[in-house]
Amino acid sequence: MEAALRLPNPSPAPLTADGRAALIVVDVQTCWWSLSPCGLARAAFPNLPQRTAALLAMARVHGVPIVHVRANYEGSPHVATMRRLNPSLNTVPILPDSEAWARERPGEPVVFKSTFDGFFRTELEACLCRMGVTRVLVCGLVTSACVLSTALGAFHRGFDVLLVEDCCADRSVARHQATVAMYADYCFRTASTQDVSELLPRLRAPSRAPQALPVHIPGRAGAVAAGEKAAAEAANKAEKAE
Repeated sequence: MEAALRLPNPSPAPLTADGRAALIVVDVQTCWWSLSPCGLARAAFPNLPQRTAALLAMARVHGVPIVHVRANYEGSPHVATMRRLNPSLNTVPILPDSEAWARERPGEPVVFKSTFDGFFRTELEACLCRMGVTRVLVCGLVTSACVLSTALGAFHRGFDVLLVEDCCADRSVARHQATVAMYADYCFRTASTQDVSELLPRLRAPSRAPQALPVHIPGRAGAVAAGEKAAAEAANKAEKAE
């Protein structure tokens, strides 16, 4: 099945350290993982927390900026249809609460999205462009939905996309593998955390450090977290010092 989905590509482009990179972490949220009543992704990909935490740690050590993308769908028009089609999958509020093992650190931007695509009507593209990023590494939940849509959103905007395959998860291994098979070496390349560990030391740092984004979560009360305020103040001081 997986082989049948792959396009013939006898000479895929080699994995190189060209370009300035950033890591995009898609929808690693409690509603899709620890609080998901069906638990399908947890059962199919039990090693996701450890691998994702290791990937984030590697990126931070090597100065590769991390941008966190979170779904906040409770006010989105597609949710009613999604719940009607999948009554057993979306029974908890879809709110942007991060898993502890993938939570942002001070200074790491968080982008809130209202659709599957992290680029659609968000600050994600502008955030990456301000940093001079040309390549994005993508990981997160779920492979066949928001990870794929965000990876294709990056592809459509001219970014070189590298999917960190073993830091993604879906509701079954078969769905994950089929998605990767359809698009690998077609719209993006794939790599393991081991591949990334060898690549990161050779990647160039972005031309500018990431800047904190304005935090506004539609349909949900709450002010900007203290850590995000501190990050914004630090970014402003750094700009004035330049």
